[in-house]
Amino acid sequence: MMIYTNGRWVPAAEAVVPFYDQGFLYGDSLFETIRVNNKSPFRIEKHLERMQHGMEIIRLDGTHLLDQVPELVRTFIDKNDIVSALVRVMITRGVALPGQSTEAVGPAIYITSRPLPDVPEGPVPVIFLEEKNYPLLRFYPAIKSGNYLGNMLAKKDADAAGAFEPVFVDREGYVTECAIRNAFFVKGNVLLTPSVELGVLPGVIRDTIMELARNRGMQVQEAWILHAEVNEMDEAFISSTGVGVLPVKWDGFHSDYTHSRLLRTDLQNLFNSGD
Repeated sequence: MMIYTNGRWVPAAEAVVPFYDQGFLYGDSLFETIRVNNKSPFRIEKHLERMQHGMEIIRLDGTHLLDQVPELVRTFIDKNDIVSALVRVMITRGVALPGQSTEAVGPAIYITSRPLPDVPEGPVPVIFLEEKNYPLLRFYPAIKSGNYLGNMLAKKDADAAGAFEPVFVDREGYVTECAIRNAFFVKGNVLLTPSVELGVLPGVIRDTIMELARNRGMQVQEAWILHAEVNEMDEAFISSTGVGVLPVKWDGFHSDYTHSRLLRTDLQNLFNSGD
């Protein structure tokens, strides 16, 4: 595989990140994971909008790099003869030597990929974990930063408990999101997902699913959902660029997942169409 490392195309075995890159040293970076189906990146413009928004929040002047991303991703797909994959685009603050002001350093961009995961049919088990036990970045508006320490610690705890994914609950008892995915619930004909005002990252697939639900005549609500209320829901699923729509379960919860499976099919059809 050929990796893009800030202006250079190099074989994966030779790809390196400079030691003094601020993304490596401090997690001072943003990233987007873009799905590729049939050699076509899915809704790349939405990913770039979110990255631009994140750059504004962290005061990273890299619009000139962002403008290059669509062509770089197309080149990456061609160089690696990719049909389907998850392409990761990272922008960091760049290299700053000790004593050097980061304000004078230009940002750096890196592009790599990994295969699409094998997604189980579901439902898969999830575990609810309290956010206060993990070092999480949680604020509004949320950004997709390179600092995922709390998320990965929670994922390890979920793995140890035999769960596919952890679902976070904040100090007030509200469900927020998963370690690396968004959470959804269905009650009757209403699709509910935690509000971005809770510090939830507004995922590209999250927005797409809400669009598909409206197309099916469902009501869609960004809500404040208490953990104590989740057993009252009719369905539940998680979503991400990699898994799409994936039904979930937990102890004491049962469902036929009617809406979840329809939305999963709709999303897969959208992936296959390249729209």
